Amino acid sequence: MALGNKGEGLVGWVHCQKGNYLGCFLRKCLDTSIVGKLSGILVVSLVGISLLITINVITLNRVQKLNHKILSGNIPQYKVSQVILRSINGFKISLLHILEEKNLQSKDSNVIANQQRLQEMQVMIQALKKGGNIMDVAKVSQSTIGLITIDPSATEEKRWVVENISGAYDSLVKSFDNLVAAKMAAESSGTDVDSALDDLLERLENLHNTVTVLAVEINKDNDAAFNESAALISKSQSRSIFVGLVVAIILAIGSVLYIILIVLPLKSVTEKVRNIASGDNSDQGKRIDIKTHDEIGLLAQQLNILIDNIFSINTFKAVIEEEESTSEVNQRLASLIRDRFDLVKMFIYETTTTKNNMRVAYSSDPKDVCSSQILDDGNFCRAKRTGHAISSVQYPSICRVFPHADCMEHHCIPMVANGRVVGVVQFLCDKQTDPEQLQYFEERVQRASRYIKEATPVIEAKRFASALQETTLKDPMTDLYNRRFLETYTDTLVASTIRRRARVGVLMCDMDFFKEVNDTHGHEAGDIVIIKTAEVLKSCVRASDMVIRYGGEEFLILLIDIKSRDDIDELAERIRSSMEATTFKIPDGVLKKTISIGYSEFPEDTEGFWESIKFADVALYRAKTEGRNRVVGFTKEMWTGSDY
Repeated sequence: MALGNKGEGLVGWVHCQKGNYLGCFLRKCLDTSIVGKLSGILVVSLVGISLLITINVITLNRVQKLNHKILSGNIPQYKVSQVILRSINGFKISLLHILEEKNLQSKDSNVIANQQRLQEMQVMIQALKKGGNIMDVAKVSQSTIGLITIDPSATEEKRWVVENISGAYDSLVKSFDNLVAAKMAAESSGTDVDSALDDLLERLENLHNTVTVLAVEINKDNDAAFNESAALISKSQSRSIFVGLVVAIILAIGSVLYIILIVLPLKSVTEKVRNIASGDNSDQGKRIDIKTHDEIGLLAQQLNILIDNIFSINTFKAVIEEEESTSEVNQRLASLIRDRFDLVKMFIYETTTTKNNMRVAYSSDPKDVCSSQILDDGNFCRAKRTGHAISSVQYPSICRVFPHADCMEHHCIPMVANGRVVGVVQFLCDKQTDPEQLQYFEERVQRASRYIKEATPVIEAKRFASALQETTLKDPMTDLYNRRFLETYTDTLVASTIRRRARVGVLMCDMDFFKEVNDTHGHEAGDIVIIKTAEVLKSCVRASDMVIRYGGEEFLILLIDIKSRDDIDELAERIRSSMEATTFKIPDGVLKKTISIGYSEFPEDTEGFWESIKFADVALYRAKTEGRNRVVGFTKEMWTGSDY
């Protein structure tokens, strides 16, 4: 092949002559098809990636072995050596108390404490020899610091040191027994005790030094392993950088050639795209004119579809961001998918934030709702559990709990936000649909999934905002509504009660002598009593009633739609007796507490809701003055002041 002239373009200089192997190779590469060029780039990429993976896998494997040596061998052995040294220090302290004791007995607490330490040291030394598990327990609080799992010593040097530790320990045990015996013997002279003490101190120092030698050896091993890991990582980095640079250069050359070979035929189309991209928002939906039906025309057609989708998705997202609630967003999403993609049978399930269950947020037909099992336990839903879309069209019987498998196909798309499945959108179609229509159904679902993906973060943001607002209305300790909720809800409650001509029982409950709990047993015990009291109150009322932590140890209960005043008195007495029978388990024992209750009735006692709360508080004060642990209902004689 002769040298190319100017008309052959930028790559015309590449020529193939006899003996010019490089020129022939480059010309062959340029003359191959686009698929061939892409395949070559792909092969180079895969080879480079494979080399990088191989280098890093080998390095990581060697580093992992070093880390295993440190984590399963050196560190546990070092921890045990420190525990033994700590026991030796404790042994010395108890030994001082033993020496100060004039009439030493075998059951002396310090003797027993040192004997226990010796037994614990024996267990630790055996673990150093043969491996095992050691519980590291704090002596003062008797709380477990951690579980130490030890492998047997791997090197001959460590095994030799451990044998020395074992020998030093045996000598220490005998020397301690001799000292105790000499100290306890009535006929023993001071010289015998001093001799035994000197021997014991020598054995103790020997054991201390030997254990210290083990700790030093372990630190040396750790330093060597860390240095080796650093060297391996540095070498791996150098090799990875070299391979990466080579691959990057090859890919850069291939990319330049690919751009040169493809960009010219697409020049007219790119000009159109550039015009659209530089337009203002009013031109966001502008289409590309299609003048041919060749590959360029097909590309223009596909770009028009893409532009339409982008314009539609952006408009949809802007609309749902202005909706007030998640239910409105779900309705908007369902309506758009139904109208745009003709997917009529559609269901949206939302996951709850506190429990692992699901609820129906939108239903096109309640009788086609999925299995109740997924509503009780969200893990039964395969799409929710895995976070992946599932289709019975592609994989028949993929979902074990789908209840309509005999007559319908289903395609479920998880709604994923922040790495968590917050909902599932389910589409259904008749099972008897012909294969071509089923394929069309799958294509429409795939296109609809784009809108689901855009709607998911909006739905989650609105759910988060709603949950955040709810947290400001609840007491974090008891999970009861707080006084702020009452202030927010009062107008609605009063309007509803008056409109329905209903009656509301107002109970003001206060723990008797609660201050004594905090003063005597501490605030932790007080918190336990408050939490348990809230549980008792909730267990005594209906789901429609409201229990509110009014402040401190005061609770307000609103009994909705009561029939008579006797019902209020009966429920209040049930609460009082339940509290009286409740046992509170606190860190230093158990408690029995009582509660005093005052109640009023709205709007029978007064037409002012806050005044009815005041009247219940007045009745509560009367219950307190009459001896506590009782229920008192408000009567007009109790309030002699002006209007509240």
